[in-house]
Amino acid sequence: MKVSLTAALILLAASTVAADSYEEHDYTLNCSGCHRMNGAGSSVVPSFDGMRDLAGKPGSREYWIRVPGAAQAPLTDERLAALMNWLLKRFTDEAPEPPYTASEVARLRREPLRDPVGERRRILTAPRR
Repeated sequence: MKVSLTAALILLAASTVAADSYEEHDYTLNCSGCHRMNGAGSSVVPSFDGMRDLAGKPGSREYWIRVPGAAQAPLTDERLAALMNWLLKRFTDEAPEPPYTASEVARLRREPLRDPVGERRRILTAPRR
């Protein structure tokens, strides 16, 4: 069966539009290699289960965008914001308030953390808001 070039382009465009709304797809492609599909992490990469420990602590919101894996992910600011909103809801059972926006992500990811382990430690020892 032959598919015309026009039909092929329409199908390609439709699949691209659909993929833009799937945060889980972005997680699979951009996060699961290090954090694993279940968020368990590894001996070098923290588990996403630890997000609950960081949630609500001063600096945690900025931290999550500035960790090198997020800050340097090959995603647009819009897609990274959507992914982070989804990720926090999935691993803390609470959506970030307010939700991340593309402009906030753009500002924060310009300065990836040089010492994410040290920053995480600093946040964990800070008192909750």
